[in-house]
Amino acid sequence: MKMYYYFAAMAFAAAGLASCSEDKNEPDVPELEKTTNHVYVLNQGNFYNGIEGGLSVISYDTKSVAPNVFKDANNRSLGDTPQCGVAYGSKVYVGTSVSNTIEIMDRESYLSYKQIRLSENPENGTSPYSMVAHNGKVFISMYDGYLARLDTLTMTIDKSIAVGANPDQIALYKNKIYVPISEGMNWPNYGTTACVVDPETMTIEKTFTVGLNPTQFLEADGHLFCLCKGNYGDIASKLYEVYSDFSIREVCPATIVASYGDKVAVIDQPFVEGDPIINYSLYNPQNGEVKEWGIERPDYANNIFYDATKDRLLISSYIMNGMYPSYDMPGYVNVYDGSNESLLFKADLGAAGPACIFTHQK
Repeated sequence: MKMYYYFAAMAFAAAGLASCSEDKNEPDVPELEKTTNHVYVLNQGNFYNGIEGGLSVISYDTKSVAPNVFKDANNRSLGDTPQCGVAYGSKVYVGTSVSNTIEIMDRESYLSYKQIRLSENPENGTSPYSMVAHNGKVFISMYDGYLARLDTLTMTIDKSIAVGANPDQIALYKNKIYVPISEGMNWPNYGTTACVVDPETMTIEKTFTVGLNPTQFLEADGHLFCLCKGNYGDIASKLYEVYSDFSIREVCPATIVASYGDKVAVIDQPFVEGDPIINYSLYNPQNGEVKEWGIERPDYANNIFYDATKDRLLISSYIMNGMYPSYDMPGYVNVYDGSNESLLFKADLGAAGPACIFTHQK
């Protein structure tokens, strides 16, 4: 059951949306003095069961959730399978992997500035999967094989580059974009490479070997890591550290990872039938120690996010339906104090769990 969901979730199909709001070519410079006391949660929904995703906002102050803020503001859906998002400057950018769009909205009113229909210019890629912002640009991995660059001033994709089959969750590290080439649609022949892209020239500077099925880069305390999901069978999902000479070292088994201050938060929830042994741990890159993580656990985690500006840790979760997590029933997010890891509150969300959680990026 779990394997079926995973492969179904990785599939994508072209679907058009009919709405587009007026373009507003305004500067999008990050407001360094402005902070927020909330976090954005992008729900995928469940395309195969007709369950709509959307953008929700969790308030730390009121411990409440404002669901579907984009739909409420614009009277239309974000589209099928909202997959990735980033808040940068005065805007929020959201990519849908099935409807093949990028939605650009105001970060306070959530009114749409523009919807980019990626299928109209497929040479830039059509299936957004991950986003990072840097120097007035938003960089987007497209699951159909590209890294695209969106100019926040013109709200257009100004350049793209073919990087390989099924690039997954990218990261900015030392002013370069690190792209894992998962080849996730080539089961059972997953990829074992990643590449480094210069954000200014949009050229590949280096291609190097990583573990099987690389799906996520992340930085923690100045160190670079790559999560490689293996083959969901005899080759386990693991976290690797990537060194300056592009060699790698296995850190520990892991299926969900996130930077957490100067450490890496690790959840190992193997894709196995029956009752898996689930481990929570923290990795310290300074001394190489992996220690058990005693945080209060949710039912079945699907994402971790640390908001360093507010010292809040978030772990999102499915709810259980018997022995298995439910992919079409409403999930939730546990919000913890980042200092003492006490559970502050639980925020109920829409179905199918978050695709990503993010705050304003400066």
